[in-house]
Parts: sequence; C-alpha cells; structure tokens
Amino acid sequence: MSSLIVKICKVENVTKHPNADRLSIATVGGWNCIVGLDQYKTGDKVVFIPPDCVIPNNLIEKYNLEYLKHNGRTGTVKLRGYISQGLILDVPEGSWKVGDDVANAMGITKYEQPEPKFSIGGARQSTKRKLNPLFDKYTDIENINNFNDVFKDGDLVVVTEKIHGCNGRWSLLPIAYSNKLPLIEKIKFVWNKYILKKKFEFVYGSHNVQLTSDSRTKNFYGDDVWGKIAKKYDLANKISENTIVYGEVYGEGIQDLTYGLKGIDFAIFDIKRDGIYLNWEEVVNYCIQHGLPNVPMISCNVKFDKNKLKDWTDGKSFVYKEQFREGCVIKPMIEENDPRIGRKILKSVSTEYLTRKGGTEFQ
Repeated sequence: MSSLIVKICKVENVTKHPNADRLSIATVGGWNCIVGLDQYKTGDKVVFIPPDCVIPNNLIEKYNLEYLKHNGRTGTVKLRGYISQGLILDVPEGSWKVGDDVANAMGITKYEQPEPKFSIGGARQSTKRKLNPLFDKYTDIENINNFNDVFKDGDLVVVTEKIHGCNGRWSLLPIAYSNKLPLIEKIKFVWNKYILKKKFEFVYGSHNVQLTSDSRTKNFYGDDVWGKIAKKYDLANKISENTIVYGEVYGEGIQDLTYGLKGIDFAIFDIKRDGIYLNWEEVVNYCIQHGLPNVPMISCNVKFDKNKLKDWTDGKSFVYKEQFREGCVIKPMIEENDPRIGRKILKSVSTEYLTRKGGTEFQ
C-alpha cells in the first residue's frame, strides 16, 4: 500500500475538455483531474487529493461534493472519454506553501480495504499477529505520479507486470521468539526449539497474515490460498534457509481479474535473503534454479524513459493476452535506496484497470 500524500501543488496545465463544454482538464503533479470550466488556471495553488483517500463529511458539505457522500472515497473515473484521477480543492485557510502535506489538517485519511479475520484453532485472531519476528513484510510501493523524479532518464531499470491478486510470502526462517506470541504459540516455540531441536520453520501468509505449516485456517477466499501454492510448488522444500519469497497469488476466486484460470497460480516478484533484497537478475536465476515462476518482464535492463511509461503501464497482460494489465512496477537492476521513499521501487497503474467496473481491491 502506498503512503497518504495530500500536498499543496501548483496547477501545471489546464486544457478544455474536448467533449464537454463546461469542463476542463487540469494537470497537477502528473495527475489529470477534470474540473469546471475556468475553475482553475495554470499556476494556481491547489490541494491535490489522490485516488483512494477518504474525504471527511465536513469537507464534502463545504465543497458540495455530493457524489462522495456514499463513502467519501476518491478514485479514478472516465468522464466523456477522458480520465479524472483524484480530486482538486481550494487551499484551506492558513500560511500553506507548495509541497506542504495537509492531510492531517484537513482530516483526510487513506482508504483501507477491510481485512479478513482468520480462524486458527477455532478462535478468531487478529490477522496482524507477528509470530516469527524475522518474517518481514514486503516493501510498500509508492505511485510514480507522486515521486516522478526518483528515476532519471537513463537509469538502468527492470519493468515488470503488476498482477492483480493476493499478496503472499513464503519463507524458511530460524525459529525465533516474539513477545506477542499467544500462550499456545509460546508452548510450541519451546517444544520445537528446545525439545525437538528444530532450527528452522516454514512460515507463510499474506502481507498481514502469518501462518505455519501446522496452522489450520480458513480465510477470506474460502480456504488457505497461500498453503495451496506452497503445496503446489513444494515451497517448504524448495525455499533456501534465511530466505523469504514474495509473490502474487492470482486466478479464479482471488480477484475480479482471473487471468483465464480455473484454479489459482502465483508469480514471484521479489526475494529477500538474510534480510537483504536480491537484485532482479538474482531473483530470476533463483526462480529458474528452483522451478518457480516469476512475474513477467515488460522490459529488462533498459534505460528509464518517461516517454515510455504509458506503454509500460497500459496494454495487454503477459500472463493472459485476453486481459488488460493492472500496471507495472519499476525498480533498478541493482538494488538502491532513495532518501524519500526508502527502497527505490515505484508502481504505475493502468487507466483501463482503474476505470473497470466491478473491481475488487483486497490485497
């Protein structure tokens, strides 16, 4: 999930909507928003609220945003054939300057899809438990529209397809103790580590869910999809020690885009070994050596070019040619960090995906 960023921006460009006499298209920070005719002009200072934010009721009333009264969630829509992403509002009172984040001041929050609850051993548990503290969550990936200067033209990058599914992680990690362990898990820890003398355990789950090979669970999709993938690919025996494999589970019953599958599959998009993310070439080689699928590469070892971003983002899926892409993920060929976002990796989401009907967004 990307961060909540609601900044004061300047309108970069305004053009009249080709198919609507009373509308214009304003560009702010790389996003296009449809606004009223002559409502804003180039250079105006505004608040830009990106998609998947929740607008509080007082702002909905103040700005007459009737269409947001249902749940207050901003999104991406197509109006008269053109895309509108997020929302532009007038700058609130105060000494705000361009670049200031006004999310807290305006009461704007990030939309979060309700997470499922899991039943383990007959008792309902929070999905946010961290039984093994070494089982790291995956990097949060920001939208390139919010950080359009992180990659410079000429940077060597790999561009992979972003698949619409359920995030998963599978690992073989040293048995480790967490103070957050429920009593039954503390007993299991002592038994496995000190009685059975086990050194490693196979751990798997989603971004916020952690299971072990002896967990009994039913989840949001009806049964344990991560366990199914682990069994299908024998991951408990294929994954190396001190390694976490991150992948996307997709197919029938996972999300609204099924990629033509009757059943489910997965594709690996990153691997962490000894706490460090592998370079992309190492990820691909690992997948080849262990007979595991990696996400499709749209372009590999190419120079980043802003002019190619749309072609990388839009188009047909490489997983299933009859379906459009969700978008793409861009990262350097050699792992790097950025002082603003941490790990240097960004996503770009396709307009066809954002404007589809009947979309499901649980990740």
